[in-house]
Amino acid sequence: MIPKGLLRDESACGRPARLELPGTLWSNALVKGVRLLALDYGTRRVGVALCDEMGVAVRPVPALINRGSRDLVARIRRLVELHCIEGLVIGLPLNMDGTAGESALAARNFMRTLQTDLNLPLTAVDERLTTIEATEIWKKMSPRRQRKYGSADSLAAALILQRFLEEP
Repeated sequence: MIPKGLLRDESACGRPARLELPGTLWSNALVKGVRLLALDYGTRRVGVALCDEMGVAVRPVPALINRGSRDLVARIRRLVELHCIEGLVIGLPLNMDGTAGESALAARNFMRTLQTDLNLPLTAVDERLTTIEATEIWKKMSPRRQRKYGSADSLAAALILQRFLEEP
């Protein structure tokens, strides 16, 4: 018999109840084949992209304005709940020589915050040149589509997620 309080109710996403074991018993090994949320962290804006359970359809969604860690985590938590997200992919902005600069350190700190607050599997993906590529795509979009996303940040998040999904 399962002790009372260890079985969670069915989630809003329609998943069956599951056994909750005491303590933190999860790893950062993100599994493909689940709904993922990708983030392109920036000090002003955070690009956001989603994929389906099959990892086939990747779509950018409007970027989030970075108004501080607490506010940002709360809005990401809402996205996780709304879209039944099971894992996070975070862009890690390494320098061209592969070293970690200030931006990479800020992204890693943000990853630690998300790991603590959301308790979801997450992985970092090298995001070198995604912003340049996203900006080129952005320039070719119609003004109407540009207004929809507000910036190229979410396109960069979509490229980061696509990179992760294409890795062997």
